[in-house]
Amino acid sequence: MLRPAQLQATAAPTPYAPPATSGAIAAWPDVHLVANGMAVHLRMIAPGDLEREREFVHGLSPRTRYQRLMSARTPSAEELRRWTDVDRSREGAVVATVDIDGFERQVGVARYFIDQPDAQADFAIVVADEWQGMGLGRQLLTALVDLARQSGVRKLVGTTMSENKGMIALGRSFGFRPSREPGAAIYTLLSLSLQPEC
Repeated sequence: MLRPAQLQATAAPTPYAPPATSGAIAAWPDVHLVANGMAVHLRMIAPGDLEREREFVHGLSPRTRYQRLMSARTPSAEELRRWTDVDRSREGAVVATVDIDGFERQVGVARYFIDQPDAQADFAIVVADEWQGMGLGRQLLTALVDLARQSGVRKLVGTTMSENKGMIALGRSFGFRPSREPGAAIYTLLSLSLQPEC
């Protein structure tokens, strides 16, 4: 699982301006099968997902929640609102849901946030504990990379624990370059350029 990376601004960056198509729904199939044979729906997150997001986060194990929030605390109502009511000019989030007994349940989410003027974005992925190891992380990352590229993001950067060999291997398979985060050997930085270098 990833947490937002601490990024340094580059010298004289080009200001980021979202493209006219920013916020459009990415062109990926919205239904995927995972290793347990169930159909998983991928779509853009929406304000109406607030309660699903709340249940999802509260259902995470302490370890997975720590990797998501960098603490075991319970997120505030305002944080949950921000995570579902995103500013699509600077953020993107893909939610994974399944139909259980007629109810849509959230089982994963991937998101990015542009906080650099050169369109470099932090990204994070989290999958519900019982859905880990089924290929859902790959589906989410595929959709997120596609969405970020469509939205004009030039580079995705995130940090994972160095012991998380599965996440590092997944990142490598997408072309992410791993490196040790300066001053924090327990973390590995993953970065991927999405746009041609000028």
